[in-house]
Amino acid sequence: MRFLATGSDSGYESETPSLAFDELELDSELRIKHSQLETRLGSDGLQKRLLKLARDAKTAEEEQGVNILFLAMGFLTWFEDDASNVKREAPLLLLPVELVRNQRASTFDLRFRDDEISTNLPLQERLKGDFGIDLPDVQIDDGWAPSTYFKDVEETLSNKSRWNVDRDGMQLGFFSFAKLLMFRDLDPANWPDNALEKHALTSGLLYERFEVVEPLFGVEDRLDEKLSPESLFHVVDADSSQAKVIEEVRSGRNLVVQGPPGTGKSQTITNIIAAAVRDGRRVLFVAEKMAALSVVHKRLVDVGLSDICLELHSKSANKKAVLAELARTLNSARAIPNMPEQPNKLREARDKLNTIAGDLHREVGQSGESAFEAMAQQIHFMGQDAPAPKMATDGLADVHVGEAKQLGSLIATFGNAVTDAGPLHDHPFFGVGQLDLQPTDIARLGGRLEAIADIVAGLSDVIGAAAEALGIEIQLTLDTVKPLANQLSRIGDAAALDDETLTALIMLSDKARLRENLEVGLRWHDARQESDSTFNDGAWKYEASVLRSALAAGRNSFFSRWGSAYRQASRELGGLLQKPLPKSAMDRTSLADSLISISVLRAKWRGDEEWCSKLLGDEWRGEKTAFALLLSATEWAEKATSASIVTDPVCIIALARNPQKRRTLESELTVKAETARLQLSALVQELKLNLNEAVRSDDLSQSDLSIVERKVRSIVANTNRYDEWVNLQRLRGRLLGAKLDAFLPDLGSSRISGNAAETEFLYARAEAVWKKALAHNPALVELRNIDRHEAVRDFQKLEID
Repeated sequence: MRFLATGSDSGYESETPSLAFDELELDSELRIKHSQLETRLGSDGLQKRLLKLARDAKTAEEEQGVNILFLAMGFLTWFEDDASNVKREAPLLLLPVELVRNQRASTFDLRFRDDEISTNLPLQERLKGDFGIDLPDVQIDDGWAPSTYFKDVEETLSNKSRWNVDRDGMQLGFFSFAKLLMFRDLDPANWPDNALEKHALTSGLLYERFEVVEPLFGVEDRLDEKLSPESLFHVVDADSSQAKVIEEVRSGRNLVVQGPPGTGKSQTITNIIAAAVRDGRRVLFVAEKMAALSVVHKRLVDVGLSDICLELHSKSANKKAVLAELARTLNSARAIPNMPEQPNKLREARDKLNTIAGDLHREVGQSGESAFEAMAQQIHFMGQDAPAPKMATDGLADVHVGEAKQLGSLIATFGNAVTDAGPLHDHPFFGVGQLDLQPTDIARLGGRLEAIADIVAGLSDVIGAAAEALGIEIQLTLDTVKPLANQLSRIGDAAALDDETLTALIMLSDKARLRENLEVGLRWHDARQESDSTFNDGAWKYEASVLRSALAAGRNSFFSRWGSAYRQASRELGGLLQKPLPKSAMDRTSLADSLISISVLRAKWRGDEEWCSKLLGDEWRGEKTAFALLLSATEWAEKATSASIVTDPVCIIALARNPQKRRTLESELTVKAETARLQLSALVQELKLNLNEAVRSDDLSQSDLSIVERKVRSIVANTNRYDEWVNLQRLRGRLLGAKLDAFLPDLGSSRISGNAAETEFLYARAEAVWKKALAHNPALVELRNIDRHEAVRDFQKLEID
């Protein structure tokens, strides 16, 4: 039927959506005229009212699964008692209907639902309970009409004088009997032999509680060890928690399952229903919301189990639909289903996955962690864009997780302390190993260090002065003192020669050659001076070797002395002498030998005379050369240049001519160096200095004194930072003890922060644990192909959630 608007919209409040037909008085009257339902509403008001009714009816059916929109026909007017003047009205027949949108006319049609027409059940219950009147049920057969039912009602109420039936009254509205039906279900009269009261569920809920039953599965139980694939019957996916619920229900347990939306409750119910049917049971599934019923039903249909389902709600609850569904399933029962094979592949896959899972969650060595946890840590660090660790991972896999966290915290603490204090190598106490100084010791140390710094500074000044005097550049170290002092001591007093000659002697590379010539010349000079009283000047030019053989023959033979050769040689020898010729042949031969040796010496120095003359210039005057003076100067030059230090000749000559300055420098060098050495050695012992760290040298004697002075003065100026250094050193020592010295260069120089170093350490350890797990569990190798970037994204989303 359709609706016919016969009224006006002038008095209708369109913005009052709570009003319904049954809330109006005159406007709610419906009258049938030529297959149309007349109402006194205006056209706009009618359509708005019908739209709201249609929406509310649809919402109610979707949420509750039942239709509550009825067309009420025939109304009973009745009174609470004979003395009451309050007229009561209630519908007698309820015709299930629905409002259908007419798209062509943009109106609503009222359509009968293929469902049972019923009487007003609450009214029926009220009349029976209060008045003992049995309102007749609706018995529809061929030729039945509403007037037939109204007649039956009038006959039933014939003894009620003021009660009457309005056969033409009609109303469209919502009527719900859910509470009444629940009331009837719980009526003990409807349960033979007190079955409701005696039922275990009822008594457990209301009276006796339930007995405590041990769960099928303990907290630590592994389901795969208790459940074989053959015993499981899951038509949709189920995780371990869902599988526990399914098996608890299959074993006949009573339970309540709780879980927020999206945790798989409908999946679990689907599997429970399928497993129960497989086990030969019948299942009644009820829910407050029709959506829950629809979801489970759809899942069963999707897996091919529509034949085990019979919907008993909403539009599917009418007799025609139920009978049709029964007929369809009975016909389908004749088909022989294809039975699946034994789940051998499932068992193999399960066992393989369990092996991987077991290896993944088994503790790796002494690490206290599983491979899964190690992999999760790596993914966590990758998600934080932490750089891949560069440190060696040897032995890290055996570091227990608790210890690793402590070590990571230690690394971070040390790094942060360095960040606050500055790089270690810039710290005033860098290299100081003495960590037990008391405040009084620190106070006393300042003055002493100041004095040591002055001593070192004084020594540096003397070394610098000596080096300047020698015209050289030299390192300011204790080791340079001895060579400097040695050089100063070797210079001595210079010979009375001009600077040019002395310079030539100093620069001469072959001083031995000159010295040999001068030594020969000096011997010649001395021999000639000694013989000047014996020989005349002509003797020095005579070749005496021709005389010697004849004279020597006279020594051995008397007759030879009478010979002409002997006598001639004697006459010639006598001509070379300034005194009488000796009588003995022996003496004559000795004079010849003396003259010959002097001649040989002269010939020897004259053989290198050109070289000597060129070298010595005017100082070389042949036989008049001052051989002794030049020899002394040459020996002086040899000694002055024999030291390990190469010295400027000008400076050597200047120092040679200034013996006071030379001796003063030499003395101060020796004394101050010894004082500095003693003081610094004691300081090294007292402060337990690591020289390499403190002054960048392994040997105190080779340490740069300027660096030593700066180091000492830096400590003096920063004694208040001693406690800071002690803390840094103790943290550093703990890192060294834990074999984490690989971090010290970067941490100590502040190239990386403590937090970054901690991350690298934990990252490297996680990698080491993972690699060790791979090496000892071949099954885990398959996990190498996991998309780490996708895992990182999942992990980050999990952290956000």
